[in-house]
Amino acid sequence: MSAKHLVLGLDGADPDLIRAMGRGALPHLFELEDRGVFARLKSVMPAATLPNWSTFLTATDPGTHGVFDFTTRTGYRVAFTGGSNRAVPTLFSRLDAMGKTCACIGFPATWPPEQWTRGAFISGWDSPVAFEADDSFVWPRALHREIQERFGSIRFDDVDEFEADTNGWHERLPHALVARIEHKTQLASWLLDKCEWDAFAFYFGESDTAAHYLWSLHDEGSPRHPTAVGAEDGDGLRSVYKALDHAVGSLIARAGGSNVEVTVVSDHGSGGSSDKVLHLNRALADAGLLTFHSSTWASRVTRLAKETALTRLSPRMRQHVFRLAGNVMPGWLESRARFSAIDMDRTMAFSEELNYFPSVHLNLSGREPKGQVAAADRERVLREVTEALLKLRDPWTGASAVRAVHRREELYQGPLVSRAPDLVLEMNLDRGYSYNLMPSSAQSPPWRRIPASEWLGRKGRSLPGSHRSHGVFFAAGPSVRHGVSIEPTMADASATLLARMKLERAPEMSGRVMSEMLNDTSTRDPLAKAPPGLNKDARNADIARVEARLRALGYVD
Repeated sequence: MSAKHLVLGLDGADPDLIRAMGRGALPHLFELEDRGVFARLKSVMPAATLPNWSTFLTATDPGTHGVFDFTTRTGYRVAFTGGSNRAVPTLFSRLDAMGKTCACIGFPATWPPEQWTRGAFISGWDSPVAFEADDSFVWPRALHREIQERFGSIRFDDVDEFEADTNGWHERLPHALVARIEHKTQLASWLLDKCEWDAFAFYFGESDTAAHYLWSLHDEGSPRHPTAVGAEDGDGLRSVYKALDHAVGSLIARAGGSNVEVTVVSDHGSGGSSDKVLHLNRALADAGLLTFHSSTWASRVTRLAKETALTRLSPRMRQHVFRLAGNVMPGWLESRARFSAIDMDRTMAFSEELNYFPSVHLNLSGREPKGQVAAADRERVLREVTEALLKLRDPWTGASAVRAVHRREELYQGPLVSRAPDLVLEMNLDRGYSYNLMPSSAQSPPWRRIPASEWLGRKGRSLPGSHRSHGVFFAAGPSVRHGVSIEPTMADASATLLARMKLERAPEMSGRVMSEMLNDTSTRDPLAKAPPGLNKDARNADIARVEARLRALGYVD
């Protein structure tokens, strides 16, 4: 069997790193460039997993699909987001409604699976079973049994990232990721052989995990590079990319070789992190915009409880405990960890201090339970906060820490822009490395350095690898012209994929068809009307399960 269109998602794959590794290490990716195009792809802001894959899978702006982060904030509470929080269906759901046979396998923010009349859908790691997947994340459900009988259980936590500070963990990680890539490639090959696919999309997340944990071992210039690194440890990141390159070549050959239309895309790029930490809420407090509670015991207890649950329990036990807790304790614990130290009665603006999404919310009257900013003062306070942020300086170099501050209306379009923070920060790099945003306490200084004992990090702390604003875009096949220079965005990649399938975009879709890279830009048959969304009760139940799932994973800190 074969696929007319093969889409491979390589989470966090970085264009500059691919160039540096070169053709000898990554022959299949460079072969795609030889017969098609290779470009740096601009991510939507933030350059994070869920909003970008949601944009690619739906061809819509975050202001339309509504996914900005792993969580959605309401007042001083957060709820964990997943596929059920996405307001529009995937492209493949629309194609299924048109009679196309599609597969969407493993992408984040896709639980619960869309229930198609044909094809296959397997949700990604934000599905509600932390240790291993059950049939609730597979459609049709009978496919789960087939996969289990042939390949065994699909496990999400075969590498426990809360153990990253234990001896030997980083040495074992590349081998575990390579083995996972090989296992996934076998699964993808088996699925490709099951039928003739109009579109087959498959996700690999290992490039992102490898970059987060192995960057400073790979990069001798990193300020977090250990003093002694063995040759094998330094080659770990390269070995994961080489395994992914082999998977790309294998799956292209399995799908139809040069006859298949191929798209390879990443949600963002990757780079190194500095050893400098910015406590953004502490900086807002110093600017007179935020006040911490005088008593800090509640915040300390909450963070200790979170740390204990996530590091002392096994992945299986972690999931069991949080599932027993239902949807109450996980969201409450995360909310307390983010906001309990802040005195909202005396605060004008605050940040959730997410390292991958530097941003600020106004404590707006009528929107927040203890809002202190009147609607009439919103513009003035936004200007004050922006000015304070742009004044932030690296105390060791004197360099500006913040490149730009964007209002959400400047970045997003659609009916769900209100889910975004009021202000989104674009950070400068510290001599090529990312500043680390970490949670503040009342005692935190605005800035500090990470000690050498924590350079390699672990989940829940700063990691030596971080996200970058540009991922990769490869395209090859009969429809693609060779050697064309393009500057795609995430939405452009989706729009152009549809054009290559001779389909028009639905009205709510964004992005530009990159006609300059296509041999034939004619289209036909508008996309079918989107199938009805989940009802409210079902969506609330889904969010509760996703919340428990992500809390058990500890993906959001």
